[in-house]
Amino acid sequence: MENIVSDQTSDQPDQDLGAIVGEIAAEGLQKQSFHRLSYEAYSTANGSDQLRSLVSDWGVVAGSIPSTADAGAILGYFQMILGDLDAAQATLESNGGSDWGSYWLCRVLLEKKMPAEALAIAKKFQGGSPASVDFAYLAVEAFLQSGNIDEARSILDSLKTGQSESSQFAYASGLCSEKDGDYREAIDSYRRAISLDEENYDAYFRLGYLLGFHATEEEEQSGLALEYYEKCLDARPINTNVVMNLGILYEDCERYHDAIQCFQAVLKHHPNHARARLFLDDAVASTTMFYDKEQEKKADRQSQVLRIPVSDFELSVRSRNCLQKMNIDTLGDLIMRTEQELLSYKNFGETSLTEIKEMLVQKKLRLGQGLDDLDSEPLSPRNPLEASADPQVLDTPIDSLNLSVRSRRCMERLNVRLVRDLINKTEVELMSAKNFGMTSLTEIKQQLSEQGLSLRG
Repeated sequence: MENIVSDQTSDQPDQDLGAIVGEIAAEGLQKQSFHRLSYEAYSTANGSDQLRSLVSDWGVVAGSIPSTADAGAILGYFQMILGDLDAAQATLESNGGSDWGSYWLCRVLLEKKMPAEALAIAKKFQGGSPASVDFAYLAVEAFLQSGNIDEARSILDSLKTGQSESSQFAYASGLCSEKDGDYREAIDSYRRAISLDEENYDAYFRLGYLLGFHATEEEEQSGLALEYYEKCLDARPINTNVVMNLGILYEDCERYHDAIQCFQAVLKHHPNHARARLFLDDAVASTTMFYDKEQEKKADRQSQVLRIPVSDFELSVRSRNCLQKMNIDTLGDLIMRTEQELLSYKNFGETSLTEIKEMLVQKKLRLGQGLDDLDSEPLSPRNPLEASADPQVLDTPIDSLNLSVRSRRCMERLNVRLVRDLINKTEVELMSAKNFGMTSLTEIKQQLSEQGLSLRG
């Protein structure tokens, strides 16, 4: 877990963080207490530096906290949000099994992809703990992380009576739907989560992420993914993944300078962040890259025309019936046929042919045009590896590969759906895609190499 501090807080004065910790702890720890602690810690531009200093001199602060168990839980929580998961785990494991210490230990274990260990702790506290509902939701996440969707849903069913109107329940439902591949249902659940709690930043993040891939045309045009990611910037601290993904979306919108600011913000707090460094170089390069936007718009318009159903046109009953029986549904289907093919069909005569040709002229198309386009484009050679590779590997969906947001979006632009499609692309073909840089190329080649595959030479 990596976090950064927003530059928007830079004009706020420094605070005595140790005194604030003591005051919050004295009130008795609740889940909201930890959110207040992180907000106070990251409410100034140098908040992370103050927090590291506080943690390094924790003995002084711990003396102002009435409960030793609470002091350990707070220290472990601070280590977690600073990104030191190993230290956080060690602190929380030695904390004597307190409720909140155990809760954050589960969170750390889930961050470290240790769902079995997290689940064992969550089950222990699900019954008698005052935070039993929170541990139940942790168990849902642990089951999902281990791939057991049925068990996760079973826990949600048990919570439905008292929790169905809570933001936390809606968010967990979204996680289940997302894991099950029902992305539209997940999006609806996350939207419900933020309608119930406008500060559910986890839900904003999942919405931004899913709408980056599964938005409707209307959602994409309205820039909702950007809107949700930008809302995450109100959180304290700000998750680094939010800023990285926001930078990528800015690039897609050709807002290269905004993208550069995002990647620079990450590097300011994490100078050794390799992906941010590489993405920054790509974004800077994009500011000088020639890109024929008008040409892409022209291609998009032509594609939209070819998708128009023939039923949208005023045709005679005979013509309409003949086209339907020939499985010609769109203008794109129609231009793949010649005059001779149409005339050879039963009951299709010169009158119908004239009617069809006049309809195509309206859209600046003609019969056989699609076949001409195919003839003008020689078939691409196939990758020799395709003959010897495991067919199951070749038919693996690209979505199942562990690719970054940028690489996945580029695959969609290139209509690469399967590993088979990918290995039949060359480096030059991939690099020709908008926003596909050396970072994405290196990532793709590494993923293929792990499968014993490579791009077409």
